[in-house]
Amino acid sequence: MNSMSEIVVTYVTNCLWMTCVVAAAATLISRALRRTPSCHRHALWVVALALAVLLPFTSLRHSRQNDEARLESGATTSTLPAGIIVKSTSWAVWQRMHHRNAPVFLGRLGIELGSLLYIGFVFYRGARLYRGWHSLRAVFHYSKKLQIAPRMRTLVEQCHSRLGMKLVPIVLSVNGKGPATVGVRHPVLIVPGWLLSEASEDELCSVLGHELAHVRRHDFLLNLVYEIFLLPISFHPAAALIKARIDQTRELACDEIAVECLPTPAEYAHSILSIAKSMAANQSRATVAFALGLFDTNTLEDRIMNVLAKANRIGKRWSRTSALSASALLTGACLAISGFSIQVNQSLKLDADLQPFVGTWEAKFKGKTFQTIKLEKNHGSLSGTVSHADISVDPKSGELTDVSVRDGNDAIVEATLKNGILLITEADEIQFEMKVTGADEAQLHIVIPPEVADQVPAAKPWKLVRVNRSQ
Repeated sequence: MNSMSEIVVTYVTNCLWMTCVVAAAATLISRALRRTPSCHRHALWVVALALAVLLPFTSLRHSRQNDEARLESGATTSTLPAGIIVKSTSWAVWQRMHHRNAPVFLGRLGIELGSLLYIGFVFYRGARLYRGWHSLRAVFHYSKKLQIAPRMRTLVEQCHSRLGMKLVPIVLSVNGKGPATVGVRHPVLIVPGWLLSEASEDELCSVLGHELAHVRRHDFLLNLVYEIFLLPISFHPAAALIKARIDQTRELACDEIAVECLPTPAEYAHSILSIAKSMAANQSRATVAFALGLFDTNTLEDRIMNVLAKANRIGKRWSRTSALSASALLTGACLAISGFSIQVNQSLKLDADLQPFVGTWEAKFKGKTFQTIKLEKNHGSLSGTVSHADISVDPKSGELTDVSVRDGNDAIVEATLKNGILLITEADEIQFEMKVTGADEAQLHIVIPPEVADQVPAAKPWKLVRVNRSQ
């Protein structure tokens, strides 16, 4: 990567397909958790959101940080005899998977325009989030502390006691469409005036239980974190699906907690259905932006069915095991898929920088050719082959002491240019660093993984001569 615009466009390009994969995988895996508590499904979708945002960054890490680390190691003692096979850890294997990337070459104008559009959209979404927060403060300004009647005070205390919570302040709002919970450090319940005059005791218990469940789960703070975390991928329809599933499962989880405030799940289901009808009659009321309300999602039927089906749940131990297994499966599958990334580069500049490396290069030892590297341009990138050879190195001087030529060649799976140095990765995962030093001359040395740097001698780079300029 040579510019911030390329980094941005590469992130967006990988978001386009990685977010779809994450959403599809989470949808399939979540079906295995149908009989577990909704909080477990909620956690799965939160993991999906984190993966959708973070996975595209792995392509940027490969294109920038890994290349810089390899160049630094190659400039010191990171050399390895070509015949030595190094055992890799699973983490190293996953890192090397990122060599399987597909380069995409765009003109400078397209990259710059795409970058500006994306950054502008993210700022727009951030401004909307801030405006929602500002409108929420306005609701607080026009709200007033509720004078609770003795009958209602007893009801409020009972709900808090059944959920094992301290008393939460309740305020009256004339602007709220329905009951809602707001606040991070000091949460507050906002209750519209019409609810107090029209709702029965069971309905009030349902409302209080559901909103107190939001407070107990710290949903207001977590929802704000999710909204901020969603900003980088908020342009993607699959990201909207993931956030909708987070909201849906959050409401289902709160319903399962709020049921404890009523004698039976059936009474709770009847109460929220009755409240929904009352809210429909008061639909001219304004909604509290970004607050957590009783009916934030259009899933009333699913919520009622979920409450009534609570008796069919599996045990807590198996539920937790299933949830952990599902999250691990989702994470593993997405990490494996993320190994295949897309890299965006400016085509014209790349072609000019790669041209000095094109051709057939040979390395000789005592007049005998032992290494042949063939490089050719292919759609703006380099491809080719590297011949087989075994070498011996003097541990003290780093000079070659013996070479052995073997039949066959390995295909080059990646050739990445950084600061004038070409990092070549062949099919056997052996990496070379090549630097052009003259019209038809270059230097070559072999990159050693850091985990085995103290196990092999450091070899000096050997000379390459170009014997053929065209491939």
